[in-house]
Formats: sequence, structure tokens, C-alpha cells
Amino acid sequence: MNANAVGSPLGLTGFAASAQPIGGLSAGRKPRIGVLLPVPRNDQFLVVLRKGLRDAGWGADDIEFQVRRANGSAEQFRGFAQELAAMDLDVLITASTAAATALKQATSTIPIVFVGTTGPVTAGLVASMERPGGNATGTAGFSTDIAVDWVAILKEIAPQVARMAIFYNPATAARGAVDGWRIAASCSIETSEVRVDTVADIGSVVAGAAKDPQMGLIVIPHTFTFSNRDAVVAAMAEHKVASIYGIAEMVRSGGLVSYGQDLGDHWRLGAGYTDKILRGAKPEELPAQFSKNYALAINTGAAKALNLAVPPAMLSRAREVIA
Repeated sequence: MNANAVGSPLGLTGFAASAQPIGGLSAGRKPRIGVLLPVPRNDQFLVVLRKGLRDAGWGADDIEFQVRRANGSAEQFRGFAQELAAMDLDVLITASTAAATALKQATSTIPIVFVGTTGPVTAGLVASMERPGGNATGTAGFSTDIAVDWVAILKEIAPQVARMAIFYNPATAARGAVDGWRIAASCSIETSEVRVDTVADIGSVVAGAAKDPQMGLIVIPHTFTFSNRDAVVAAMAEHKVASIYGIAEMVRSGGLVSYGQDLGDHWRLGAGYTDKILRGAKPEELPAQFSKNYALAINTGAAKALNLAVPPAMLSRAREVIA
């Protein structure tokens, strides 16, 4: 399994109140932060961001927030990105590669902090992780090699699986990330792709995969699957397809098993980047970073419904077990 460590080359996880002057801000003006929440039911991450900024020395009334709550669609990302870019904002922050890309296309001057994205280099958000260049920086999760772990974990809990397919929506999944995960997974099992274009397609796509009783699905972490997680896990349960997910929220919604990251960790790191930018740092000076703080979550009720016995060793390794 991958090492459980969060890289923090800039000390972004250990905030302290600072009396440093606030660079780039007019005297007496509150900093203004634009927050683009990519999917519904996402306000818990706004809470994490606010707390991180408080821990960095910003009072509850020191910052003005402009929050936009999207429905997970690329079209709405573009609309909100243009709206936020037209405001007099000091920092923009968002999660998801698609939302960050929309912000990047909308402005080349307002600093952008992205959190928990996939493939920020291949998506064009940064020139490199070490030297972002331009106006964006932040955190990325789910490196290519995690796909090897996804295969091993799903086969451990569902030994009948002999083939796997990556389940994704092309409008919100980064093509480079999909390719990387498919290639990594195919080193240990036959791996294909299952494309789902709309919410209405979820049931029929999963039903098609279920025609092969030895097929397992890798539901990659991206905006479409997260925003439609109830529909995704319901289809998996209805058609009895063993699936692994990249984020624990999917398991909390009824999915079988996940191996991935706590998105709250990324928003906490995002608060650190935001604080530094408000105090005068430029995004191009702040290296982006990968997080490999991966954890296992298991839904034993979902396993029982699929007639799967969860190995005791898996239960002992899990950070979260949901009955």
C-alpha cells in the first residue's frame, strides 16, 4: 500500500497567527475570497476552510467570502467561474479538476488555489508541481499508482472479480488521469473503461457491466460520481456489481469499499495556501503538492448484500467500517 504521509514542503499544515503585513491588499480593506463548491452537499468543506483560516490568524469577520455552489456540471462551472472572475477578489479556491480548469480559463490574474484535484499538470493547471508558474497552485491527490491498490483491495473483498473497468464521466474526469489509472491497473488485471455520460445513463451502464459476473468497477474520484453518489451506489446494489471507490463519502452513501483520501485534509491545506497568498505570496512561488494520506473504508452492509465475506485482515486495516 502507499505510504500514509501528507507532503508539506512549505509548512502549510502548521499555521500560527502572524502579524505579517498583508501583501497586495489596500489598507483597511477586507480580503475577499471566492469559493466554488463543485457539487451539492459540500458545505462541510467550507467549514474546514474557514477553520483553517482562523487557525492561521484570521478572525471570523476578517474575510469576506463569495460562495458559489455548483451542481457538478461543467457548464455551471464555467458560468460561476466567469462570475467570480469579474469580481474584485483576492483569491479563488475550489476542488475538482473541472472546476479549477474553469477558473483558470476565466482569469489569468486572480490567484487560484485548487484542492484535491487529479492530474493538475496534464490538465494544464500548473506547469509542474515544483514550479507551478501562472496563477494557480494547490494540492493533488490520487497519484497513478493508487490504481494498483484499488485492484488489490477489490479482489481481496470480491475474489470472483477477474476483470475490471474504470467507471467515469468524460465531462468531469481528467482524461490524463483516467489513462494513467487504467494503465496502472492493467499491470495486474484486465482493465477497460465504462463511460457514463448523464445521470440517466447510470443504471443502464451498470446493468451492462453486470452482464459479466466477473466484472468489477473502479469508480474513480471526480465531480460526476461524487455529486451523483446516491444514484451510483444504488445502481451497483441493484445490479450486484462489486465496486471500489476513491473517496469514503461513496461508502458512507452505501458503496462497498473505498481506498483514498479525506477531502477535508485537502481543504485544510488549501487554507494554508490561501493564507500565504493573502499575506503576499504568489501562486507561482508556492509548489503544488501530492497527498498520499490514503485510508480504507468498508461498508459491511453492502458486502452482505453482495454475498461477500469481508476478510478480518481488511476490517483490522480499515479506518472506517460502516454497518
